[in-house]
Amino acid sequence: PYAPLHGMALSAGGFASDSRCLDPRNVQPNGYSFLMELQWVRDPSANIENWYLTDIEKIAWEALKLNPHGPKDSMLLGERFVVVGQNPKVGSSIKQTQHTQLCEGSVSDFPVLSLSTNPRFSRKLDGTIDVVDIETLDGGKDKGMFIKILTQQPTGFGVLSFLVNLRLRLLKKFGGGERLDFLSITMSDERGGFLILFGPIPQLDKLTNDHPDLASWANPMTGETTLTAGLEEARIDFGKGLGHFLVAKPALQEQLLISGEEFMRRLWVFNRVPGCREEVSAFLEEQQLFA
Repeated sequence: PYAPLHGMALSAGGFASDSRCLDPRNVQPNGYSFLMELQWVRDPSANIENWYLTDIEKIAWEALKLNPHGPKDSMLLGERFVVVGQNPKVGSSIKQTQHTQLCEGSVSDFPVLSLSTNPRFSRKLDGTIDVVDIETLDGGKDKGMFIKILTQQPTGFGVLSFLVNLRLRLLKKFGGGERLDFLSITMSDERGGFLILFGPIPQLDKLTNDHPDLASWANPMTGETTLTAGLEEARIDFGKGLGHFLVAKPALQEQLLISGEEFMRRLWVFNRVPGCREEVSAFLEEQQLFA
């Protein structure tokens, strides 16, 4: 599991249909078959793939529906905050069927989300947007980045159209889905609103034949490798992008325990896309978000 109460959500199109339920002669179907319940039915036409298809709208809608819409101190007994996101390719072992990741949590559970650079209110988004620059604690010249939006309506047209069009713009600029991927996560801000994290990241190259948890990785856009960077983990996904790690080797555990904050900063810096910050800034101006 990535986190407490970790699970996955499939859209209706992700399920193969049971032939017994589709048979018009079966007026009162007796439920799904055992094979259907386990999703062993092979029907590729029923699936939307998970790789290269970052479903920003699905993530936002699930977060809106699954979370309480009030402040933390007004939650009812048994209510929980739910984080919703989708793994980029580097963290996704299920290619064939699109799905989102769910876990218990909200903004205060993830210190990386407290990072801020220049939050600005946008009437067009009906919320605050912050293009967050991430640097190492020693102030190195290289910087990672993600976009943070705080809004009452994560499914609003302004927010979704902005993110969908930004994704398209960056894919065209940096070589398409084989070169660029995205981390998209939505969660409660614990005040009745929502936080959206949107992070453009490179498609990392796996350098060794080891299990992904033990392998060495390279950022093809910078030429940096985990060996040259001294990182025991390079992948950003639904868990790691927020600070949840499944530790498969002692060296990674040691790095995390020495300084979790420094490791998270180095992880995002390693996954930088040169020129992306400038492209995002240009897109913000073109969209006249602050007019």
